[in-house]
Order: sequence, then structure tokens, then C-alpha cells
Amino acid sequence: MSPAGAVLSGNIQLIQKAGGKGKVLPAALKVEAQYRNQAARAAFDEITGALEESIQESPQLKTALTPAYQKLNAAANPIFDDVQKNILDSKTINTDAARLNSYTPAYAAALFGSLNTSIDTLGQVLQNEKQLVTQQIVPTVAIPLILLVLVTLFFRAVVAAITTPLRRLTEASQRLQAGDFSAQVPVTSSDEIGTLTQAFNSAASQLKMSAENSAVQLQEAQRLQNNIGEFLDVTMDIAEGDLTKRGKVTEDVLGNVVDSINLMTEELGSVLKGVQTASQSLTGGSKQLLATTEQIQGGASMTAAEAQRVAEQVQQINDQIRQMAQDAQASAETARQALQASQQGQEAVTGTLEGMQNIRREVQGVAKRIKNLGDRSLEIQEIVDTISQIARQTNLLALNASIEAAGAGEAGGRFSIVADEVRKLADVSSQATGRIAGLIKNVQAEIQDVIASVEDGTREVEQGYRVAGSAGERLREIGTLTQQSAQYAEGIAASTQEQVQGIEQVDTAVQQIASISQQSRQSVEQGREAAERLEKLAEELNASLARFRLPA
Repeated sequence: MSPAGAVLSGNIQLIQKAGGKGKVLPAALKVEAQYRNQAARAAFDEITGALEESIQESPQLKTALTPAYQKLNAAANPIFDDVQKNILDSKTINTDAARLNSYTPAYAAALFGSLNTSIDTLGQVLQNEKQLVTQQIVPTVAIPLILLVLVTLFFRAVVAAITTPLRRLTEASQRLQAGDFSAQVPVTSSDEIGTLTQAFNSAASQLKMSAENSAVQLQEAQRLQNNIGEFLDVTMDIAEGDLTKRGKVTEDVLGNVVDSINLMTEELGSVLKGVQTASQSLTGGSKQLLATTEQIQGGASMTAAEAQRVAEQVQQINDQIRQMAQDAQASAETARQALQASQQGQEAVTGTLEGMQNIRREVQGVAKRIKNLGDRSLEIQEIVDTISQIARQTNLLALNASIEAAGAGEAGGRFSIVADEVRKLADVSSQATGRIAGLIKNVQAEIQDVIASVEDGTREVEQGYRVAGSAGERLREIGTLTQQSAQYAEGIAASTQEQVQGIEQVDTAVQQIASISQQSRQSVEQGREAAERLEKLAEELNASLARFRLPA
């Protein structure tokens, strides 16, 4: 079988194995096809190269056989190109058996045409040799018969020498056409026939070597195909998840691929085992994370609620402290008013003390004058007593005068009237002095009462003065305390205002905490959702890894 024919037959079988046109050619089959195509192309190039070299020495053979060999190349090249383009260089098979079989008639015609042309050309060369010999013999007809006989014998020998190799070449070509690549023609001359015979023998040897190589390659391809089949079984097991399977490493071209696949499977098993361990850890971690996020979510919700409650309490405290600040401010204002009142009270007490001092002096003066008045009333009493005595004596004298006048008779009548008038006047004076004495006694009693009252008033004034002084001292102390209270109240008001500001800052901070807690709760909610997705993904990953059988 010729190299191109082997390519056609092998690739037709390969297309049938792959499933036909449009299918993806497995890597192992593609390697086999690549190997077969390259080997066949090399064998074809060797054969055509040997034939071209063999005809270079004969212009007649070169002229006659070159077109035939060009047709053979033109018929074989599309086969190799189609296989290379539509099978080897393509991801899918873009040709089919019918298309490849369509090359067979043209290639067979070119192949057998080249063989027939070679045989015809060799016959023509022999015919030309015969004519040449005839042309060389005819001019020598006149040679003696001995020479004629010799020439005849020589001619027969030459014809035999020419026809025998040609017959042998024809028989060998037929054997070669039948597939017997061991056919060889003995080389008996060094002329064109010998050269053609050598070329034929070389081509036959090349075809034999190509056939032997093709047989070896076929065995190698069969062994490679068997190895590929075994490796495909292993790869199918690996594809189904059994990563404990390993391909058999051979010494052919598939050995490196199998070794690489085994190493890759080993690495993949190790990686998937690590992924399985990580997935299990991830599952546990995601569950813990989910539980933690739920706790954090509960804590964040509680924190948000507590922050809201604290914010409300802080607002109440803020309102209370504001009220305290207002009360402290009012207390400070009251303290200032009390300070002013105490100062005014001190001034009033000072004025009272001065007035009471004046009153005490006046009372002391009044008491002194009343005492003097009592002394004068005693003197008046003495005068009244004197007048009373004079009135009694006058009355007594008037009585005596009346008695004397009555004794004097008529002469004493006017004297008796005078004496009577004097006695009346004495009685009146005595009565008046009695009333005056009573009045003086009353006055003296009232003066004594007034003196007692004045003395009591003096003592009260003294006591009031002392009390007013003590009150003034207390008012000064109250003023000092009130001033301190005012300062304290102002300090309390300022501190309370600062506390209000601090509470407002705390309220702002609590509001921020509440906002952050709300955001944290939302973030934790997102984290919980992410943890749930992570747990789901981990479970899906574990489910995906469960189909793999990993090495221990």
C-alpha cells in the first residue's frame, strides 16, 4: 500500500472511531493521526526523491517521467493537506470518509499512470536503444559475413541484455503493484537500463522500507491505540470522579502524556482533598459564623434598643439638668436678690441702730427731764403743801376773824363779811390746793409710771439696740453667706450648663451609637445573609466533592 493510501485508509478508520464529521477528535487519536500523517509524508517524499534522483541522469527519462511524477505529487498533496487542515489543525473533524475516498481515483490513476509511464518510457528507451543498435549495424552490412554473424550474435546479446532487464523490470513492477515490496531487479549494466534498474530497486527498497516502517508504525499505532484505549478508560474513571485511578506509563509518545496526566491527577486529588478539608472546615466555620452573626445581630438589636432607651433617658436627664440649670440660675438670681435684700437690711439695720441710738439718747434725755419734772413736782408739792397750810391758817384766821367780828357786833359786820370772804377764799384755796395736791400726786404717780415706762423703754431700746446690732451682724453674715450662695449658685448654674452641653454631647454620642448600632445590625444582617450563602455554597461544594473518590 502506498503512503498516501495508508493515510487515506488510516484516517478513514480514525474518523469512524471518532464518530464522524463535526465530532471532536480525542487527543490520543489526534496524536496517532499526526504520527501516521508525518510518517506517510516522509515515506512519500523519500520515494519521490529517490525517483527524481534516478531520472536526473537520463534526459529522456527526465522529460518523460517528470510530468507523471508531478501529477502523482499533485494527486497526493491534497490528501495530506486535507488531513492536516481538516483533522489535525482543526478542533473538530471537518471532513468525512466520502471526501477522503474521493481522492482515491485521482491518486490511483496518478500512481498507476506514473508506473505505466515509467514502463512505457523504459520500453521506449529500449526501442531507441534497438534503433540505435540497428542504425549502427546497417552501415556495416558490407562487412564480411563473419562480422555479420558476430554482429548478429552481439545484437542478440544486446537485445537479450536489454529485453531481459526490461522484462525483469516489468515483472518486478507488476509484483510491486501487487504489493510485493521485496521485488528487486539485478543490475547487469551501467547504461540507462542499469540506471533505471538501480532507480527501480532503490524505489522498491524505499517502498519496502516504507512498508516495513508502516507495519512497524501500524504495530506502534495499534499498541498506541490499545494504550490510548486503556488510558481513555482510566480518564473516564477519573472524569467520573475516581481520582485513585492511574494510567499505565509506557515508552511510546503517550507515556509522557500519561505521566503528566497521572501527575496532574495526583495534584488534582491532593488539591481536591485539601479543598474537601477546607470545605468541611468552611462548613463548620460558616455555621459558627452564622451562629455568631445571629448572636451579634441579637446583641446589635439589643444595643440599638438600649441605645434608644439610653437616648430617651439622656433626653430626660438633659431636660432635668436644663430645669436644674434654670433653677440654679433662678437660685443665683434669688441669691443675688437676697444679697441685695441683706445689704439693704444691713443698711436698714444700720439706720435702725443709728435711729435707736438717737432714740436711746432721746429716751435718756426724756427720762432725765421726766425725773427733773418729778423733782419739780415734789417742789410743787411742797409749795402746794405750804399753800395748803397757808389756806388752813387763813381759814383759821378767817374763822377767828368771823368770831371776832361777830363779837364786835355791827362794827364787825363788814369785817365779818371780809373775814367770811377770806374764809371762803381760804376754803377755795384749800380745795384748790387739795385738788392740786391730788393732781400733783396723780402727776407724780404718772411721772413715776412714765419714769418706769421710760426706764423700761430705755431697757427695751438697749435690748433692741443689742438685738439690732446682733441682727446687723447676722445680716452681714447672711449677706456673706448669700454672696457665697450666689457664687455657688452661679457656679452650679455654669456647671449645670456645662453638664447640659456634656449631656447634649452624650445625647449626640448616644444617637450616633444608636445609628451605628442600626448600621451594625444591618451589616450583621448582611453578614448573616453572606454566612447563609457561604454555608449553602459550602454544602454545594461538599456535595460536588462527594462524587470524587480521593486517595487516602
